[in-house]
Amino acid sequence: MDYEQYTTVMESKVRGAWNFHNSLKDHPLDFFVAISSAAGAVGNRGQAAYAAANTFLNAFVQYRLALGLNASSVDLTAVSDAGYLAENAEAAAETAKNLGSDTICEAEVLALIGAAISGRLASACNQHTITGMRITPSTPFWTLDAKFKHLRLAAEAAAAENSTGQAAAISFHNALKSSKTVEEAQEAVCKGLLSKLPSVLMLEEEDMDVTKSLANYALDSLVAIEVRNFITREFEANLQVLELLSSGSIESLAKTIVVKSKLVSF
Repeated sequence: MDYEQYTTVMESKVRGAWNFHNSLKDHPLDFFVAISSAAGAVGNRGQAAYAAANTFLNAFVQYRLALGLNASSVDLTAVSDAGYLAENAEAAAETAKNLGSDTICEAEVLALIGAAISGRLASACNQHTITGMRITPSTPFWTLDAKFKHLRLAAEAAAAENSTGQAAAISFHNALKSSKTVEEAQEAVCKGLLSKLPSVLMLEEEDMDVTKSLANYALDSLVAIEVRNFITREFEANLQVLELLSSGSIESLAKTIVVKSKLVSF
């Protein structure tokens, strides 16, 4: 690309961030949230300027934090139900192929922005959150990048643990796929949810009641995002976060998942 092509893409985020910063630096802010992209972390083939602009935003947030000013950045992966990719299937497929990552929905984006505004992201992520990145069997192009070594080692360790059969995780995906009846499918999903929910809610499995409303547990939007991504990966069922939060009991959630799952054909 030539200089003009590069600066045209860069300018709005770089100059825009500096303009906001300089205009407001004498006014104490409760929050300063930069919407960045996972492409800034992994790169995106054919979009060097876009990736660089988002990398700048993340660095700019760290600059503001070093000055003692409020700031946070959220690196978004592909958004499934709003914006350019939601309206362009070919572009969405190419992005998924390039990034090899999970998608998120509009409600999840809003929940993350809310957490950034409230300050909840501060302690958990050092004010920088990257969404959607996961080592998958398709081996995304960024997998061998040195800065993702910790993700690669974790994936390799999990695969080795499963191959030895020691403390191997049950494949709820296969259990649902091989179910012969609706009842078997719902039971497989319930078992999967009971394997996930206690860990994210910091409870013991025996403390979970499948007939009790999820409203009785501390299932906020951020925790719901993690559960929703588990459901998408394990059961191939797409649920909105608000749909999950209002689903009622674990049993009723399991029924909804079975209805929406691509693994169920009966």
